[in-house]
Amino acid sequence: MIFIFDLDGTITRQETLPLIAEAFDKSAEIEELTRTTINGNIPFIESFIHRLGILRDCDVQSVSDLLADVPYHDALVAFIKANASQCAVATGNLDVWVDQMVAPLGCAVFTSKADVADGKVKKVATILQKEEVVRHYQAQGEQVVFVGDGNNDAEAMRIADISIACGLVHDPAPSVVSVCDFAVYSEAALLRLLGAMLIERPSKHGHSLVLSCAGVGSRLGLNSTKALINFRDRPLIQWQIESFGEINDIRVVVGYQASQVIRAVRAIRDDVIFAYNHDYFSTGTGRSLYLGARYGAEYITAWDGDLLVHKGDMARCLRGDREYLGVSDVVTDDGVYAHLDAREEQVKSFSRDEASAFEWSGPACFKASHINENAGHVFEAILDQLPMPALKIRAFDIDTHNDYQHAQSQFSEFFGE
Repeated sequence: MIFIFDLDGTITRQETLPLIAEAFDKSAEIEELTRTTINGNIPFIESFIHRLGILRDCDVQSVSDLLADVPYHDALVAFIKANASQCAVATGNLDVWVDQMVAPLGCAVFTSKADVADGKVKKVATILQKEEVVRHYQAQGEQVVFVGDGNNDAEAMRIADISIACGLVHDPAPSVVSVCDFAVYSEAALLRLLGAMLIERPSKHGHSLVLSCAGVGSRLGLNSTKALINFRDRPLIQWQIESFGEINDIRVVVGYQASQVIRAVRAIRDDVIFAYNHDYFSTGTGRSLYLGARYGAEYITAWDGDLLVHKGDMARCLRGDREYLGVSDVVTDDGVYAHLDAREEQVKSFSRDEASAFEWSGPACFKASHINENAGHVFEAILDQLPMPALKIRAFDIDTHNDYQHAQSQFSEFFGE
């Protein structure tokens, strides 16, 4: 596996071109160009040539010395140094500007190249196309992970095997979000994900929680993904995130209204990993669980964005060290019935139309190795794993307006507010 990193705003704590512009009194001309380029409103090559024209008269050595002091994300740099043979940097910046800056990283570096005369950039010899770096490693049989944030990363991320949108300095460009597999907004989340990708088998320590919030929630009729339904003037997902306590590895699967869900989560915790289900309209929770569980721990706790679990049962649900299916009394309008064995210890089967004393609306815990790619619902994806241990809890999900009214009436009891 090869990890390719964008430089500006991904490895560095700030964008370099605005820094150069400020140092050489070119800020007014560069600032708007940089912003519109990151957002994808101007093609990168066109913008790059324009910006270079503005900065052409800057002394090359002075620029190199300036950038040598640009602050890095230190933990990310430590990861790159420790795994230098598996890491590379791809930047559209000129080699003569960044060679001194990137030398301490100790990994392969791909840049645009310039010809220099009399200490100034005479002309640009080549402009790096980052997707060619991806193809270079894929042609060698490598699985490529690309980490980037700007519009000029989008094509490389589209063809990479795994792509991570990086929001450490600013929000990733829309073009990047449209193709990414994961998005992270803290160095801790990025390092946790990268570290998991380095190992062949899931860690036997701790567990990952996958919160699926990608769906449209059309049956509820509130024109909102169900994770954003308000309870006490706060979206449900914020109550859920707080209830997960000290769980280290939380993954939220997003699709419909993704940006709103991400904002709501980040208001509570910034170290969450976001997994994208871009096909949210035509796939179900089974697909979302699979996408969120990739590169997770040995045990995966599955949770839905419309799920309420009683505060008294949370600790048993979140142990994360054994497989179970959470079952509750039948309370929802359109639930999935769970049929248990005679001792009510194992779930034997599910059905939609054969009545039972119990229903399954989640949560559940699975070994990661038992989670397979599936476009339908989670209960459909695990039929071949039954019977599985049943965990009796007080819980229900919100599918219909009646469910929503029931949730409102039970909310204080369940969340203790």
